[in-house]
Amino acid sequence: MKRFLRITAKICFAFLLICLASGVFAYFQGIQYTLALLTGSLRDPYFDSTPYPPEENCFGGVPCVSGPIRVLSYNVFCRICGKDNDDPWDIRVDRLRQIVERYDPDLIGSQELGGWRDIAEFLPEGDTYGVVTFEFGPWTYADSALFYRKSRYDLLDSGQFWLSPNPGLPFGFGWLKLSAPRYLSWACLRDRFNGFTFLFLNSHLDNNTLNKESSAPLIFNTFSPHAARLPVIFTGDFNTNATTERYGVLQKGGTDEVIFQDAAFLAPRLELQVYDPASADPVATTDFQMFEHTIDHIFLAGPLQSDVIRWVIDYNTYGKEQKEASDHPAVYAELQFISDLE
Repeated sequence: MKRFLRITAKICFAFLLICLASGVFAYFQGIQYTLALLTGSLRDPYFDSTPYPPEENCFGGVPCVSGPIRVLSYNVFCRICGKDNDDPWDIRVDRLRQIVERYDPDLIGSQELGGWRDIAEFLPEGDTYGVVTFEFGPWTYADSALFYRKSRYDLLDSGQFWLSPNPGLPFGFGWLKLSAPRYLSWACLRDRFNGFTFLFLNSHLDNNTLNKESSAPLIFNTFSPHAARLPVIFTGDFNTNATTERYGVLQKGGTDEVIFQDAAFLAPRLELQVYDPASADPVATTDFQMFEHTIDHIFLAGPLQSDVIRWVIDYNTYGKEQKEASDHPAVYAELQFISDLE
């Protein structure tokens, strides 16, 4: 009996040691550091724009013209996020995909997609888009995935920047530890036809105030220097409207100079997509008059002039009850960059 008790005590002690070691390992983000080692994400600098001087953009042509670029930003309302009065993902996803088909964007910044299955269901059939998202082995965490039209753009470089005190650490604790891990995806793209080279960013700021207040200056300080060399298109659910101080930090950091301009303020008109209540088909647009409540944005920056041809917000309603496919509207812009680089 004594021998049994001794063995039991040793097993319990070993179990406690394992639990303690696991707790310490988790507390000091051992899992995250292991992921960082496996994925090579502890990268500094995250992106190097020095090989892309502005005078060499567009293959050195003058003027450098991007041509029209169709951009879509859309928080799709994740598969498991619905409440009792919301339709399940399997019903909503068809409507989500119709937004992509309707606007036929060259670039998509999405938020709240889950894994590869969500990505496949969200995109139209075919091999139209390349994807940049956080991948680990056969899995992905696609909360801030971005997509680009493969027939038009070549991917030169890409990666993720985690919105935390240690941006190179995948799933690293934010400033508020018990919160969802957030990141920014970035891609350096080149138009294979005219050589127009630019940086495409997409992110999803946390809805927790501490995390998003800390994320805004981190993003600006990291990526605004690249705007001196390359045009930048930055989509996202920023959980931030234009009336907040944080919105100003995203645009200009602690300076008086606006680096990231909101495409909405460069557009000739703010359009709201209107749906037919009977058919749920899009029928017309009207003036959008509630921009001060908008938290999804498309920002533009860089050494070239930004010209926004069209800006649309689309709540994507359907059915007799006019349900919304997501708890966020889609934001669409058609834009171009142009500059005489003499």
